[in-house]
Formats: sequence, structure tokens, C-alpha cells
Amino acid sequence: MQGQTLNDPQSSGFTWRHDEIIHLGDNSAAVEMRNKLLRINPQTAALNAPPLQITVAEDILKGCFGELFSKYPDFEALTWDRQNDTVFVSVTEDSSFVSLSAECKARYGETNSTDYPTLLVKIETDKALSRAEITAVRPVQFPKTANVGNFPNDGIEGLAFDNVGNLYLGLEQNAENAPMIFKTAYDDTFWQQDTYVKVQDTGLALPVPDSKDHPINDLDYLPSPKAGHPGYLVAVARNDDQLWILDISQQQAPFVQQMAYYAPTPADSRCPAYEKMVQTAVEGVTVHGNTLYLVNDAWKKHYPDNIQCPDNAAHFKKFAPLMFTSPVNPAWFVPR
Repeated sequence: MQGQTLNDPQSSGFTWRHDEIIHLGDNSAAVEMRNKLLRINPQTAALNAPPLQITVAEDILKGCFGELFSKYPDFEALTWDRQNDTVFVSVTEDSSFVSLSAECKARYGETNSTDYPTLLVKIETDKALSRAEITAVRPVQFPKTANVGNFPNDGIEGLAFDNVGNLYLGLEQNAENAPMIFKTAYDDTFWQQDTYVKVQDTGLALPVPDSKDHPINDLDYLPSPKAGHPGYLVAVARNDDQLWILDISQQQAPFVQQMAYYAPTPADSRCPAYEKMVQTAVEGVTVHGNTLYLVNDAWKKHYPDNIQCPDNAAHFKKFAPLMFTSPVNPAWFVPR
């Protein structure tokens, strides 16, 4: 409703396209928010249009992954095809509530990870974003040496394209409780195949301090200000309230940007104008120009912990996310 906060969209995918931010939630969202694209005004955080239902092509519903896409897939990231801006790319995570037929298991069962494969998903739209349809799906096969493990809810949480045709996939954490970043080449023939996407470990060094939970929960690409440099990845470490700035060339050590997040209170409230959040759980990041836009996952178990100002209580109780902005810091690009 106009002027109201959203009811539990469970933010997981977040990307900039055509001067607006596109949002996609996971399958724990309120039913009316599932399988929907949201168009967000980056200046106001208001919706530019009603939520857009994502439909599914008939051949996908009749294929190996039809049962999943006839329900509520667990979408966990969103980006757009740099060669065709009417195509979005998403990825599924926990699909343990469905299973593959014996025939499909024989074709797609060697994931080197979960029993039901991680799926890269093509969502076709038009420039006006008046429609959105899933028209192609490809399963991911991880390298055996990556030791990804069979953990349905610790899968790919971030997608990002660089400027030379690579698609990066951020893994929440592997069997050794460590996040990883994989990549695959992406071109105009990518969706013409129905075979595995055989991703490679990038070998990017990540600033993981210990073996406890420090998962990656989203990625985006950050162009470099230095000519000839391939750029950086911005990774969200949601448990740590950190951004990791990762040099794709690996010439520079990762930069750890500690973050603090503040929620606004109503203008007519007696509370301070902003209050520091106790539990943020950022799950989306997108870069535009010199600004990062971030969105949090309203983690049901802990989101009410944020209730401080009584005038904000209703928003937290309905699991309404917040959009944050942060400037690109020039210090991220300085060798240390």
C-alpha cells in the first residue's frame, strides 16, 4: 500500500538496472511477496510500480526442475546480463523440499554439493519491466576439491558480473565453514545449453578471521579507478556487519570495511532521528557510481531485537527491510 512499509519480502536479490533497484525475495517471504520483482526508487526507497509476478515458461515446468518452479523457489541473489539488459540472472539455494526423478538424477545428480542442484535461472523481461518470465535454467557443478558439502541452506548467496564476461558466485560457506567465490564464463550461448555450469574456484583470498560463521551473503562488481585494472568485488559478510573489498587481480589485500547500520524513526516521534540497529543481517548490495545500496534480510528469529523506539515497533514486527546507502571509500583502492 502506498506510504506503508513492505510486509516481510525477505530480501535476497538486489541489483541496479535502468536507474532503479530491482529486488527479489526468497521463499520464506510472506506468500503475497514470493516470486515477485520489486522496482525500488533509489532516492526514496518507495516502489515505482506494484510487485511484478514472475511466471515460468511451460517447457521449464515440464522439465527436470518443473516441480521446484511450480512452487516457491528459494531465490538468493539477483543480477542482470551485461550483454542483454532485459535478462536477469538469479540462483536457487535450498531446494530440499523437492526431489529429482531417477532420470533427472542420472543427468544432474553429480553436483559435488547438494542432492538437488543449485540452479542458475534466466528471467526474461522487457525494458519497461512489464513482464518477467523464467525461460531457462542450468544446474551448477562445483569442483570436487572445493569441498562444498551437502548443506542445502549454505549455498550460493551472491552473483556479480565483471566487465569481461565472467559471472562470480559467492558461496555462503563450505564443509569447512568457509565462504568461497567461484566463477564461470558467460556469453550469448550460455542459456542455449542445458548441461552443468562447471564453476571454478577463483582462489580469491577472503579476510576470514577464524573457523566460525563468517558467510558471504551477496556480491557486486566495483569498477577500479585505475586504468587497466580488472576491478573489485564487494562481498557482504552479514554476520560481521562488514563489507569485504576484494581485488580481482589479487595484487591488493582484501579491505575490511566495518559497518554500522541505523534505522530512521518517524518524523513526529519523540525518539532520536536514527537508532543503531542491533541485528541487521544485510543480504543485498548493488553498486551505482560512487554509491553502494544495501538491503537487509529481516531475520525472523532476531529482527524484533531491533525494537527500541516504540514508534518503529510495527515496522520490525512486520519484518519490513531497510535500504541503506554508503559512499565508495577511496581507501578501498589504496595498496596496503
